Amino acid sequence: MTLLELMISMAVLTIVLTMVTVVLVGFQKVYVKENDRTQTNDQARLAVEELDREIRSGNVLYDPALENDPGHDIYPGMSLRIYTQSNANSRPGFRCVQWRVDGSGDLENRNWWTNWRDDPTHLVSGWRTIADHVVNRTDSPQVPAFALNTSDPSYGSRLLNVTIVVNENAKSGQDLTVKSAVEGRDTTFGYPNSACADIPPY
Repeated sequence: MTLLELMISMAVLTIVLTMVTVVLVGFQKVYVKENDRTQTNDQARLAVEELDREIRSGNVLYDPALENDPGHDIYPGMSLRIYTQSNANSRPGFRCVQWRVDGSGDLENRNWWTNWRDDPTHLVSGWRTIADHVVNRTDSPQVPAFALNTSDPSYGSRLLNVTIVVNENAKSGQDLTVKSAVEGRDTTFGYPNSACADIPPY
């Protein structure tokens, strides 16, 4: 093999390797993007399913616009409190459930019995992450996650607008917004509006 033939062979091999590398990098980018989109869809689905179940079993829905305790990551429109009987088998009895979108992008909830002060066996749960990469608070402008719908008086205070915005990877993915209007149970008869007014320490 002459030096010229060797150089031509190396040039051809370099071109082929460059083309293969470009194709592989392209496939990798497509895979990452699709994986992020799948993760985003899964996070949004999990969040809405859990919220839907809790709210539909809710007897008292507190106005999210009035939730405000910045020292504990509770902000108007980004937090929700409900008095609910959801998950009666695994979590028997009526409970207060609190939701929040925290500063790190987690959608979390915790629950407690209404008589948590009087009965030491009725413990207050810790915060549990339901979904991550929730960007309601970091998008500009911010998107309120929870809003009580008061425009239709026939629903009373039972219709809650839920908007969850999720983005698994802000660099390669786009926001996925899931909107839902969920109606709680009858919040007028037989349920004290102050049931969950006594909020346990965070």
